[in-house]
Amino acid sequence: MSELVLHAEIREITGKEYAKKLRQQGKIPGIFYAQDEAAIPITLDAQNATKVLTSKGGLIEIQIGSKKKRKAIIKEVQTDPVRQSLVHVDVMGVQLKVKITIEVPIHFLGEAIGVKEQGGILHQYFREIEVNCLPLDIPDHIDIDVSNLKLGDSIAIRDLSIPNVEILGDPQQHVVSVMAPTVVKEKVAEETPEAAEAAEAAEKEAAATAQKE
Repeated sequence: MSELVLHAEIREITGKEYAKKLRQQGKIPGIFYAQDEAAIPITLDAQNATKVLTSKGGLIEIQIGSKKKRKAIIKEVQTDPVRQSLVHVDVMGVQLKVKITIEVPIHFLGEAIGVKEQGGILHQYFREIEVNCLPLDIPDHIDIDVSNLKLGDSIAIRDLSIPNVEILGDPQQHVVSVMAPTVVKEKVAEETPEAAEAAEAAEKEAAATAQKE
């Protein structure tokens, strides 16, 4: 598990216009909060924040100004849908002896037999999965080896196991499966005698009209 340091400063001014100015200066507005504590508006350096967010997930450290570093997790990230740049970051302080619920990325490993040899399609139902555990037990990611999956095979939440970590969700819910490719067949309607007679009559009427013209 990686412990990355997120550097922040207390943000005295709030509001959309000020947040816009911050982004133009390479800064990102955010909020730090923890249980039984008042939320603190913060300012993050965009480069530092991006480095933390694009590195391995899980537990990080945050240092607000000259205050002592604290253990925390990234709780929510807002990005610009067009530029894909950071817009706002929520950081939650944690207590090491109190369990928390957090989403952890899933990494799918290997190439399924059902895809490589049987022409199937690997269907991934989740990119992240919710877990409950102590902060120090948060995994950076969950590895799922799909190499032995044959056509029709699947891995469900109940099949996953990580020491000291409770994986949440419906145990029967599939996480990944190998499915047969869907073949769309076109139905060719058989022509009935009535339809044939109607078509012939329409053709004769069209020919008669053309002769008159």
